[in-house]
Amino acid sequence: MYLDPSCGAESLVLQMGALKAGVSLVAFHEKDSKDALDHALRSTNAKGLVFSPGTQIGENTTRKTFLHELMPELEQMYPGDELNLSNYPHLQHIVQTGFSKMRGVNMFKDVAVYANPSLSNYSIPVNSSDALSHTYLKDGREVRTLTSGEFVNASEDLWNRHLSHVDDHPLFFSSDLEKPLGLASFLACSSHLKKLFLPGTFNASKMIKSIPRQSSSSLVCDEDLLTLDVPA
Repeated sequence: MYLDPSCGAESLVLQMGALKAGVSLVAFHEKDSKDALDHALRSTNAKGLVFSPGTQIGENTTRKTFLHELMPELEQMYPGDELNLSNYPHLQHIVQTGFSKMRGVNMFKDVAVYANPSLSNYSIPVNSSDALSHTYLKDGREVRTLTSGEFVNASEDLWNRHLSHVDDHPLFFSSDLEKPLGLASFLACSSHLKKLFLPGTFNASKMIKSIPRQSSSSLVCDEDLLTLDVPA
C-alpha cells in the first residue's frame, strides 16, 4: 500500500478485499522516501503495488517519479504486457488511483469493477482469523503484524469501549486508513451501522471548518493531529 491519505475509498476497498481474500498487505512509514519504497518492495517480495501517482513529494517530484526511477522498464511496456522488472522480479501487478494512463500500470477504477460471479472463473477463498493481514514497516524494520482475527477483536474493543457511546451525529474520522486505528475504527462503525464523515483531506484548517457542518461531537484521529498546535 502506497496510497495518499485522501484516497480513503480506495484504501478501504483494497483492505476490505484483502481481508476477505486472505491477502497480506504491507504498509510502510516513510512515504516520502524512494529508498523506503524500494526496501518495502524488495524485503517483502510483494506481488502487487497500489499507489497514488500524483502525490507531491518535492517541487518536481511525485510518487510516479519514484516509480519510473525504480522501474524504468515500465516506459517500454504496452497494455497487456506481463511485468518483467529487473529490480522486482516478484512484482506482478501495479495499480494506480490516478486518472491519467501509465504504461505497465492498471487504473484502480478499471480493476475495481464488480462482476456477477456466474460470469467469472475466479473464486474468493474463505479467509481464516489467524491469516496474516497486515505488516507494518518503519525505518526498514518490521514493527508490527496483525491477523484478520486481531483486527476484528480490536474493532469490537473500540466499539465497546468508546464508539458505542457516541451520539447519533456522524463520527468525524481523520485517521490514516493505512494505520491500524483507522481500519479498526472503520470496521467497528460499519459493522454497527454507525455513520462516518471522512473529510478527504489532512489539512487541519479545512478539517476544523468541516466539524461544525457535520455537527460531530466525536473525533477519531492520529496522534499528530491531536498534538497539533492550532489557533484558538
